[in-house]
Amino acid sequence: MTLTLSLAQLDPTTADIDGNAALVRDAYDRAAAAGADVVVFPEMVVTGYCILDLVEDDGFVDRNRAAVEEIATHTGETAAVVGFVDRAGDDRYNAAAVCQNGEIVGVARKVLLPNYRYFDDERYFEPGERVAPVELSFESGSCSLGVSVCEDMWDAEYDRRPVRELADAGADVVVNLNASPFEVGKRAERAETIREHVAATGVPIVYVNTAGAADVGRNVIVFDGDSLAVDAEGALVARGAQFGTDLVTVAFDDDGGGRHVAGGVADDDGPLVSSADPIEPERREKELFEALAFGLREYARKTGFETVIESVSGGVDSSLGLAVCAEALGPENVVAYNLPSAVNTETTKGIAAELSRNLGVDYRVVPVQSAYETILDTYEEHVGPVSRSVSKENVYARVRGLLMMLVSNDSGGLLVTNGNETEMALGYVTLYGDACGGLSILGDLSKRDVYDVAAYVNERAGRDVIPEAVFEIPPSAELSQDQVDPFDYDVVAPVVSDLLEARLSPAEIVARFERGKLDEQRYRPDDEGRTVYDKLDAAAFEEVVYDTYRRMKRNTFKRVQTPPVVAVSARAFGTDFREPIINGWDGSR
Repeated sequence: MTLTLSLAQLDPTTADIDGNAALVRDAYDRAAAAGADVVVFPEMVVTGYCILDLVEDDGFVDRNRAAVEEIATHTGETAAVVGFVDRAGDDRYNAAAVCQNGEIVGVARKVLLPNYRYFDDERYFEPGERVAPVELSFESGSCSLGVSVCEDMWDAEYDRRPVRELADAGADVVVNLNASPFEVGKRAERAETIREHVAATGVPIVYVNTAGAADVGRNVIVFDGDSLAVDAEGALVARGAQFGTDLVTVAFDDDGGGRHVAGGVADDDGPLVSSADPIEPERREKELFEALAFGLREYARKTGFETVIESVSGGVDSSLGLAVCAEALGPENVVAYNLPSAVNTETTKGIAAELSRNLGVDYRVVPVQSAYETILDTYEEHVGPVSRSVSKENVYARVRGLLMMLVSNDSGGLLVTNGNETEMALGYVTLYGDACGGLSILGDLSKRDVYDVAAYVNERAGRDVIPEAVFEIPPSAELSQDQVDPFDYDVVAPVVSDLLEARLSPAEIVARFERGKLDEQRYRPDDEGRTVYDKLDAAAFEEVVYDTYRRMKRNTFKRVQTPPVVAVSARAFGTDFREPIINGWDGSR
């Protein structure tokens, strides 16, 4: 038979079982009315994927099972494949229920359980053992449906091959339910991984992903959708929207050839990408900007915030941060505050005002110099003279933090922070100052990424939304007169990314420098065309690397007290990178 499948790319809310079940029923009804034989939903769509220790709550798990049974009673001849948490005694399983004609006709349990980054399936679930297709009958014929869950497709590091086992057992098509987080550059990798399975099995594969955001405590996880359908020849037939919900319908003939029917991103004249052509990656800056805006929008919606508050200094980080906020919630729901002191320049104050006008956001100015002086006077009267200049500088940041938190408390808006990955690693943030807020939107972007994505904002708009002066002034925290940041970010930012994202040791980074094998994408030439090899010899580079490592280790205590970070890279500070505060390791010089 020709099998018609709908890919229901939904946006579940963590632990909202009734609300998520309603989304499933609605999408099922729409797909069934349009003629779908099977509707496939994302991984753990009934509960949401990031439920953490809620999975240990018997009442919660039982309610999720009851919701699946209710969904099953809603089905007719059109089958539904629904991700949920299955239970057998005290054991939990990440599973998918196949429902048809009012019943659960099969359950597939996730076989491969990830145990890396923020994935804790191995902690919470037992692995499925039996792998077998589910037999489905329709008026027009029958099919053998292979059902797999997320990691079952990413099997390169495991002993079992669930997708291949399903194909060997006679599956006509394999569906893969996912809650696969966004990671810059991962889009093409997913598609190629699916194609590799198709090449090995000769079976069409339908990959259905979650769209939305959830959290694992100290990280906000962005699920980017981008569901895919690949036919038996390896052609990409259709894909779901990236960073949004979708309902995509495709059809596969008896020979495994596929075609687009409705929804999603497709070309009705043929496949999006033929079997002979590579899957091209998206532009890095575009993906990062859209992922941050989508993550912020979803996080604010799901936590009940209608407005966002942003402190703008005139520097590149807050400029990009404000652009992300305006894109995410609309400029009418964003309030920008400039909090100048006696050491802020007219240039940066002018940039902050111009930026806010360009974005169309509400802009307000709250001078902080008098509050700063009052705090110092009070301290000196009752404690004594302030002996360190950095102590005075941090008062500026903490006055701003206090005022911005007051605005957030009083208005009910979400205060976002703008510290980037590089500055957070180096400890170049002030606790209870610029680190105050409810969400860190740039905390997984390196300083170089911040500049690149800011430039993309202007390119995207076709005008200088972010004033050109932002890219010309030296980076500065402006906490003292004529202050500039004491780092060469073209060198330090990629070192931080190597330590964090690539998980290289300081010794490994130095060894790569000595062999001329540093990552060329990370260690790009600076604006004057100079490479890290032009700037530093081996001894000087080694000192930069170990100084960066020592700073990163010394400032762990700050990072564990900062807001959750929106994760968009291969590794983000937060739950994604579990670092001890007490750490005697010297980096293996």
